[in-house]
Amino acid sequence: MVIIALSVFALCAIAAAVYAFLPAYLHVSEVFTIVLPIVVTVAWFCAVAIAVGGILWVGGWILEGFFHHTH
Repeated sequence: MVIIALSVFALCAIAAAVYAFLPAYLHVSEVFTIVLPIVVTVAWFCAVAIAVGGILWVGGWILEGFFHHTH
């Protein structure tokens, strides 16, 4: 959950910085063609990290359950 919050904050900060320093002749649609792939890539990395962390957590939870039942 912390990764998601930090990612959203970073993306908002990057979007605000890009918009603040955007030249007047550059259209918003051109910015989306640059920023959108970056956002999708960061979201994909976050999803993979959360999935791997969840799998490791569930695996540890199961192993801990087996360990307590044998002793």
